[in-house]
Amino acid sequence: MPKMNVASLEPGMVLADDLTTAEGRMLLPRGAMLTDAHIRTCRVWGIVEADIQGEEDEQDDRFTSFDQIDPEVLDACKIMAAQRFVLNELSHPVVREMARLYVLHRARGFTPEQARWTLSASPHDDMVDIFSPPPTTEININPDAVVRQEMELASLPNIFFQIAESLKNPRSSASYVAEVISKDVALSAKLLKMVNTPFYGFPSRVDTLSRAVTIVGTNQLTNLALGVSVISAFDGVPEEFFTLKEFWFHSVACGIVARLLAARVGLPGDEKYFVAGLLHDIGRLVMLKNHLKASIDVLRPAKIGRRSLVDVEQVVWGCTHADIGGRMLKNWRLPPFLEVLVHHHHTPMEASMPAEASVIHVADFIIHSMGLGASGASLVPELDTRAWKKLGLNQGDLGDIVRQAERQACDVMAAFFPNN
Repeated sequence: MPKMNVASLEPGMVLADDLTTAEGRMLLPRGAMLTDAHIRTCRVWGIVEADIQGEEDEQDDRFTSFDQIDPEVLDACKIMAAQRFVLNELSHPVVREMARLYVLHRARGFTPEQARWTLSASPHDDMVDIFSPPPTTEININPDAVVRQEMELASLPNIFFQIAESLKNPRSSASYVAEVISKDVALSAKLLKMVNTPFYGFPSRVDTLSRAVTIVGTNQLTNLALGVSVISAFDGVPEEFFTLKEFWFHSVACGIVARLLAARVGLPGDEKYFVAGLLHDIGRLVMLKNHLKASIDVLRPAKIGRRSLVDVEQVVWGCTHADIGGRMLKNWRLPPFLEVLVHHHHTPMEASMPAEASVIHVADFIIHSMGLGASGASLVPELDTRAWKKLGLNQGDLGDIVRQAERQACDVMAAFFPNN
């Protein structure tokens, strides 16, 4: 395990072993993600180094270079990468790095026999566009009408609106928020299970909501409760293009990456970024739930051809799932921060908060690049390179971010879907 001096520690790094003082007192457990506060605590206690998860800690089947991959498997994975990233400028260093990480990830457990079958069964040239119907403009979707219909049909539990009101009230105390959330037993159980995962990394078990609110923070846990309560509202959505579990895995992973990115670039309120990532594609679920034919009319041509799903939506509907999602959050009376980030996760530089919206945009790009979960898009959406530049990130950070997201997503999904 690589040991790092405390001066080199950065927010977002994950502990490979328990962090203890010289006297043996445990400060943080293995798997905890470091924050600025944790790093300051290390200095206070005189800790000089920590074990940080690195490539040495990964599973035996994880590849770190192309030389380790069977040539047939490597060729197949490179072709699949070229297909997935066709909407992006492959000369851009960030796109090239994510394509490289995708190949290393996809090659795990992939046999030469599977590679040969994949190459023979999957077209990998421009002929695919000949057989895909061009998108039409026969449908006119009014985002406000879609949102009104969803609100009329609706589904969100009363607890959701009570939590939303408490979030808007600056005088809400930790005890009041805990009391509101505790009215929903299932929601309370999920939140407690989640705050006890390595995603939060608390050194001892958090066994009451009041303690969870106190430790995590009133606003942070309230935002988290809003996100969790939305998930339960979309049971029964048709699963022709993806299962709900795949959809929420994509969304959870996006939220985790957004949280990691926000921590790395020093943007405060990382829980808000997790919830924004969790809900970024909520407009697509609303459409599938209430407008199945219109959804199929964009999902099928985008899946068959080499077209961005969001561009097909704009052509066919005259709006996008991001437009619908933003309006949905506004009608749910969620904080404007979440509304703006969901609305502009494909157009971050048009947002009133471009740096914050760039976090969700880049997180969505990263998760699509790795193929974690599914949202209906078969191609990696185009990276707005201005958003990447806005965040000032280093492309060398991408490998660590992806590894942390993979580990944490499974823990969070187990909290959200304990019976699956």
